[in-house]
Amino acid sequence: MSRRLVVVLFLDLVGWTRLAERVDPEPLQQLLEQYYEICSSTVEAHGGVVEKFIGDAIMAVFGADTSQEDDALRALRTAFQIRAEVGDLRTPGADGPPAQIHCGIAAGEALVTRSARAGMRVVGDVVNLAARLQSAAVAGEIVVNRTVADLARRHFVMAPVPPLTLKGKAEPVPAFLVTGVGTGDRAPDGAPMVDRGGERTRLREAYRAVVRDRRSRLVAVLGPPGIGKTRLVAEAVGEFAADGPEPTAVFATCPSYGPTGNQAAVVQVLDALTRQSAPARDLVRTNSRVAAVVTSLRDAALSRRDGNVPGPGVEEASWAVRELLTAAATRPLVVVWDGLEWAGQSLLLFVGGLIDSLPDLPLLMICVARPELAERDVPWVRALHEHDVVDVRPLEPPDSAELAASLVAAGALPDVQAHALDLADRVLVDRATLYGAGNPLFIRLMLESATPGRPLDDIPASITAMVGAMIDRLPAHAQHLLGVASVVGSTFTAAQIALLDEPAPDTAVEFLVQRRLLGTGTEPGEYFFAQQAVHEVAYRRLDKQRRLAWHRRLAEHGVSPGFHFEAAVRLLGELRPDDAELGALAACAAEALLRDGTAALRQRDMPAATDLLERAFALVPPDGSRSVAAIRFSDALMLSGDMSRAVDVVTEVVRTGVNERDRRACMAQQHLLAARQGRIPETTVADLLAELDRDPTDHLAWCRFEQLRVQIHLAHGRFAAAERAVGAALRHARAIGDGYEEDRLLVALCEVRQWSPTPVAEKLAVCAELLDRFAADRFLLVPVLAAQARGLALLGDDCGARAALAEAEAAVDQLRLTMGQVLTDQATGLACSLHGDHVEAERHYRRAADALERFGYVPVALTLRVQAARELASQGTDPATPPVAGERDAARQIVALLDRRDEMDVRGRLLCMSAAVRLGVGGDPDALLGDILSLLERTDDPCLRGDVYVDLAQTHRRLGNDADADAMAGAAIDSYHAVGATRAMRAVKAWT
Repeated sequence: MSRRLVVVLFLDLVGWTRLAERVDPEPLQQLLEQYYEICSSTVEAHGGVVEKFIGDAIMAVFGADTSQEDDALRALRTAFQIRAEVGDLRTPGADGPPAQIHCGIAAGEALVTRSARAGMRVVGDVVNLAARLQSAAVAGEIVVNRTVADLARRHFVMAPVPPLTLKGKAEPVPAFLVTGVGTGDRAPDGAPMVDRGGERTRLREAYRAVVRDRRSRLVAVLGPPGIGKTRLVAEAVGEFAADGPEPTAVFATCPSYGPTGNQAAVVQVLDALTRQSAPARDLVRTNSRVAAVVTSLRDAALSRRDGNVPGPGVEEASWAVRELLTAAATRPLVVVWDGLEWAGQSLLLFVGGLIDSLPDLPLLMICVARPELAERDVPWVRALHEHDVVDVRPLEPPDSAELAASLVAAGALPDVQAHALDLADRVLVDRATLYGAGNPLFIRLMLESATPGRPLDDIPASITAMVGAMIDRLPAHAQHLLGVASVVGSTFTAAQIALLDEPAPDTAVEFLVQRRLLGTGTEPGEYFFAQQAVHEVAYRRLDKQRRLAWHRRLAEHGVSPGFHFEAAVRLLGELRPDDAELGALAACAAEALLRDGTAALRQRDMPAATDLLERAFALVPPDGSRSVAAIRFSDALMLSGDMSRAVDVVTEVVRTGVNERDRRACMAQQHLLAARQGRIPETTVADLLAELDRDPTDHLAWCRFEQLRVQIHLAHGRFAAAERAVGAALRHARAIGDGYEEDRLLVALCEVRQWSPTPVAEKLAVCAELLDRFAADRFLLVPVLAAQARGLALLGDDCGARAALAEAEAAVDQLRLTMGQVLTDQATGLACSLHGDHVEAERHYRRAADALERFGYVPVALTLRVQAARELASQGTDPATPPVAGERDAARQIVALLDRRDEMDVRGRLLCMSAAVRLGVGGDPDALLGDILSLLERTDDPCLRGDVYVDLAQTHRRLGNDADADAMAGAAIDSYHAVGATRAMRAVKAWT
């Protein structure tokens, strides 16, 4: 039993029913015998099989046993010959007219089965379609479907007919009337005659410019499948040494199928760099972090890593590739990404990020893809200019013939000896040229059955037919191995094949490697499909029941369980949509995809996380718990900037959820998202709290609710309460073993504690613990290092603060962390201010504010602008005297900011108003002082309170109120002392 592309022919005699009414059965039987003989012998002669006789109707199938490249042509030639020979028969009777037939032919996928009782049977919609087309044809007509037309239009004359409304078909069916035999010549397509010289020249010019200017450049080479893009680029790269130094050239190909395509392409680049460049190889040997990233990516590409353990984040992977490229840049670099039409959004963003971040490297990035790449919503794709695109067009017939002849003459084909072309070889070349239609891939398929692939639904039927014919010519054990391996994916190992209890004999593997259908991986027992169309066709030929069983077994053994469980769910739904196991299988798929999506979320790979989590959410059974998948999906959407959909996802569960826990957890997420946008009334929070109090074990809902409390407390300056809420959320996350939530909340706890009444020493102890925990994830380390630097600066440990900031800055720079830069700028601003370097402090605060405003974080940005203005006011002054230098500019800035204080958070409002009072600007000082004292009652940030008391002390001193000044200074000292901020305490004591 197998699924395959077949061509089905239906024909019958015209007017048979009326004839049977008026003619004696015996002469009628004689006519039928003659008719059957003509049909049977003609079908057999053209390589088809008569599947059944139904009265005067005949069904024949081509490609059921063994596929041929020209099965559609054979079916049409059969129909033409039968029509001619049946026309020579006379219907019984004195003046019986010539017999006539009408015929329908359709090509498509079908299931071919054999049994002792029923013999061969072809099952599929293509059978019904051929029968309906035959019914639509009138006497003498041959009507075909679009697939047959595509396969044979250059050999037969065809005319489209109005789409047919056929019985059993929901939509009208495109159809074509075959009116005659064509010449077989390729119809002109308007493309200029080319030999690829022009395209090679453009690529060489791009390389010369890269070498000359030492500036990176990206070039896209676009063309339809099989047009020769890969070969063109390989030849052009081989010529680059004639235009400058010989480059280090590395190639990567994106597979069209499987769960690890993005990682596989990146690993190909990394492996090629370390093979070809000694400096890159030395970097991997001497830099343990780079080596760890390379190893982890390779494990992910081969599905060898536990799905619960996240690999390196996209920032870390990008950094490692940049480091290797920079190391290898002792010579010009060429990186070729082939098959980018299969790339996920993550890889496309990765490629664009590389070229943007390495502008001064002599790097030529060549992106090879089908024209569909131009439709992808990726910044660098949208920005492509005409001079950056090499458009590869079809070959003209003379060039096609030259390519075919060179392949045969050079002995490039496995079964052709290298010799002068004899008659048989010239026939082969002519056929390849004829069927190739200017496409080098089609030509090569005709000659050696090799092709890069695409999913079967998208593969032109001609390529499917050619690949199917090639597979049928392989030994049985090689065919079997291709089918088994195709289920695993485009890359696989011998151990994974063994999990399916299907032995992979060494002879079959060696045979397929020799035929260049399989390639060998970097480690023993690792293989990949060298030609992706072979992979796709081999997979689609397997019956769905077998695919289902193998996908399921692979998933149950931990081989990319999300991908394989999901495939199993899809297949079971197609085979038995009412199967009782479907819900349980879907739950397994959802759980596995949720793990994979959460891992991507932890790695900040937002395109992959969004895709995986959306699929997980869709697969949760209607009666299952949907809250975890919904909340994770909502998080991914929010972090991707799609706040509207992030809200919609959880709103749907709140509206339609079948259990209270789902509803409560998603309602908490709803409110949390609203709070992050500043739109949550505390009355709503109280209502939700009343519901949650009835179920203290609903840890997921409580965890999100406590995070909601954090946002509300921070907005009101209640930092101790915010710290307690983070701690409570953390306990709930640990109660359900949620590592994703735990990591996020530990970082949040570290950040919130910077402003809480917790002593600095205790804050630093937590930072030390987290530095160990997040040693392998520098993205999470940055906020911890920034918090550590702030605490050390408050203690007066300038050396320790500088070291922490230097490590954070290095990570921010290497990983290109915009928001990480904001955190380090804030911490650096404080450290510089405490050290008395107010110029540097102002610069860092202002840079952080600029970045936050670009991203729309206005309240915090305004607070940082206030802090920058305060540093400006302090420049060039003695700490023991009121500020003078910069005071005028600072005063203007404070007045302008004071008008926007309602947009600020509590910290910003307090610092802005106290600075205005200190500088003597901003209107009524008594009104401002009243507002300041009111806000001070609401906040419990000791350092913030101390800073405000210092401002008030300096104000009183300026006004000559020494007793009040001393009282305010004493309050500042008490505030700093409460958390152990010794550096700030010493400064106040020195002032007094």
